[in-house]
Amino acid sequence: MGSAVQIIIYGIMVGAVYGLVAIGLALLLGIMRYLNVAHGTFIMLGGYVAFWLFTLWQIDPFLSIPIVVLVMFILGLVVYKLVFSPLHKLPEGLKIADSMLITFGLILVLDNATTWLWTSDVRSVTTSYTGETVSLLGVRLAYTSLAGFALAILAILALHLLMTKTYFGKAVRAATQDWEAASLAGIDVQRTYLISCGIAVALAGVAGVIMVTSYSITPAGGMAWLLVAMIVVVLAGEGNINGLFAAGLFLGLVEAASVFVTGASYREVIGLVMFILVLLFRPQGLFVRKARGT
Repeated sequence: MGSAVQIIIYGIMVGAVYGLVAIGLALLLGIMRYLNVAHGTFIMLGGYVAFWLFTLWQIDPFLSIPIVVLVMFILGLVVYKLVFSPLHKLPEGLKIADSMLITFGLILVLDNATTWLWTSDVRSVTTSYTGETVSLLGVRLAYTSLAGFALAILAILALHLLMTKTYFGKAVRAATQDWEAASLAGIDVQRTYLISCGIAVALAGVAGVIMVTSYSITPAGGMAWLLVAMIVVVLAGEGNINGLFAAGLFLGLVEAASVFVTGASYREVIGLVMFILVLLFRPQGLFVRKARGT
């Protein structure tokens, strides 16, 4: 019973982080049809910003989140203007292909820049509460893991409220369905896309704070988290932002349970197998309801 509780709690906590990791990728893909393969690199950059703030000015990584969000939001605006904006009027297929190629080049630029600034050493933040634990249902949980879980929940909830309760959210949904019709209706589509890109990169930065406190970061470490984000997006269903949290929890629970079957060294392989199976047999995703009559 203790092992089962451990699996469930660990899977839920990791799964919530997985949902947060995938949100920025899903936003750009679902709204603008851009496949940003540099998403994992942005997560690493957010972690490096928090690491720098802690190293230079001893600002707690969780207290530095407003600064990280601001820095990454501005970076997202710059990336949209320089990288994504020229692709705006391309057909959907070309958008995805060109954005994938361009952001792959962006990975090379950013990875070399971070290596120059912080070297290729593995980095993490060790605070006064790192290693401290609390008992929950007989399971010992680290404070950093609990803080990361709470941060993921708050970020996902904030995005949900933004998209469902504000005029900006309505503009995003309109632009997603038909950007030309939305433009004729008076919506500033370019501004909507610009802010959406800033939000996507800012959310990647928030995930980076969790990485630097609970895991570790390296300049080339973003590729592993990009893979996690792509698996969650495929499980949730392309464009199904509301299903990302459930998909992340599902992946986290399956990975946690697989440790007892295949061992910890094969935990990531389970996600890849699920990724392939879903693409083959249910490409619309596990958390998308089929339309009535189809």
